Amino acid sequence: MLFSDVVAFLGLLSLASASTIPSFSKRDKGIPHDIATTIVNDFVSLLTAFNVDVAKNLLAPTFTDTSDSINFLAGLPLGSVTFPSPAAFIAGQGAQPPISLQVLNIDAITHEGHIVFRWVANVGGSLEVKGINVLYAIQSGKDDTVGPSGWQLNTVFSEFNSAAWFIDIGGSLVPPSSGKA
Repeated sequence: MLFSDVVAFLGLLSLASASTIPSFSKRDKGIPHDIATTIVNDFVSLLTAFNVDVAKNLLAPTFTDTSDSINFLAGLPLGSVTFPSPAAFIAGQGAQPPISLQVLNIDAITHEGHIVFRWVANVGGSLEVKGINVLYAIQSGKDDTVGPSGWQLNTVFSEFNSAAWFIDIGGSLVPPSSGKA
């Protein structure tokens, strides 16, 4: 096969592939990037400077939050839903001291409202705590009457280095060595 034949074949293949990829225009009702970023920032603010009004606005009535990392620290059964409702989240998170948390990157935003971001936090000790969250946002309204532009959090999955968090809050365990094996 000649080089020009390969180029022509790849060109046709890319056209065929492009026709199977859905296009999202401004008229589509998917979550815009700026709204997803606002949702991440609002959610992070609930950890760094909790505000019940932000929580009530951001969390959908069907909101749940699941985290084996939190379940471990709180003595809850692993695999269970950590916060089964907005009220449970508000009561639990609202009672926690603020932490210093920095978003490292928003790694994914899907048209359907799935948002993945990584973060690093300091919870008062010497160890960094790194984690990842997967947020599922839903459009609950048409404007800013709820959430950013009508988008609210329906489901959150959060996992982080609970061993580092445990040590930072005064727990005792021996972490693995930092040297190479």
